[in-house]
Amino acid sequence: MKHFTHEWIFEAFAAHPTFFTKRMFGGLAVYLFERQMLLLVEPTQSGRWNWHGVLVCTGHQHHASIQADFPALKPHATLRKWLFIDSADPNFESIMDTVAKCIANNDPRFGILPRSLQPRRPRTVT
Repeated sequence: MKHFTHEWIFEAFAAHPTFFTKRMFGGLAVYLFERQMLLLVEPTQSGRWNWHGVLVCTGHQHHASIQADFPALKPHATLRKWLFIDSADPNFESIMDTVAKCIANNDPRFGILPRSLQPRRPRTVT
């Protein structure tokens, strides 16, 4: 299974019992507190996208507040409902480290509810 370059971002909350990831549109969606928080994206072989960075899942009503704290996060050109930071940004690591800490602290500005709120099946360990 493909590993994403920036999975280190999860360190701030990977031990939380509500944390899980899910493959989505060639990216890696990150869930915490029953909300989709992030989508890690890297260029795909299929050419579906050529982005390399992180989409921060949030509602339009939170854009201004988040951007006040993190000016490098901008509405994505295609997925304008979410904010995006390219991994080429010189402050990418420090910004995403701080964003991850906000997410770990359940900052209500971050995350969207998935379409289905059905309970997840427990993970099986093999």
